[in-house]
Amino acid sequence: MGIVLPVALLVGMGLLTRLYPDSQYCGEYTGCFGYLVLAWEVGRWVAVVLAWPLLRLLQVRPALPVAVLAALFLTAVWQVALAMPFYLFFDSLILIVVSGVIAYPAAAWLALPQVPRKTLVIAVVFAFAVYACASAYGFLSAE
Repeated sequence: MGIVLPVALLVGMGLLTRLYPDSQYCGEYTGCFGYLVLAWEVGRWVAVVLAWPLLRLLQVRPALPVAVLAALFLTAVWQVALAMPFYLFFDSLILIVVSGVIAYPAAAWLALPQVPRKTLVIAVVFAFAVYACASAYGFLSAE
C-alpha cells in the first residue's frame, strides 16, 4: 500500500511526458519537470484521500484511524523532504516516494488496540514536532 500510489503517480507522470512532450509543463531547459511538480502538488493529496478506501479494500481494520495517522506521518515526512537542501534533491525525492512505506506500517501498528495510548500520543506529538522543526528549518534556510 505504501509504495503503490507513489509508483503509480510516477508511472502516470512518465506516460504524460511521453504522450504530451510539447505541453505547458515541458520547457526547453527543464525538460518535463513541470509534470513532476504537478504530480507532487496534486498527487500527494489524492493519495491521502484514496488511502481510506484502499485500506478498507485491503481488509485493514480499523482503516480510518490508520488512514488519519498515516496522513499525519506522511505530512511530517514530506515536510522533511521539502526542507532538505537542493543538492539533496534525489535523496528528498526518494524519501517522498518511500514515505508511505514509513507512514502506513507505523500507523497500522499504532492503531492496534493493544498499543498503549501513551505510545500513540508520543508518536503523534513527535510527528507534529518533526513537522514544526522541518517547517522552521525550511523557512529559515529560504532567507
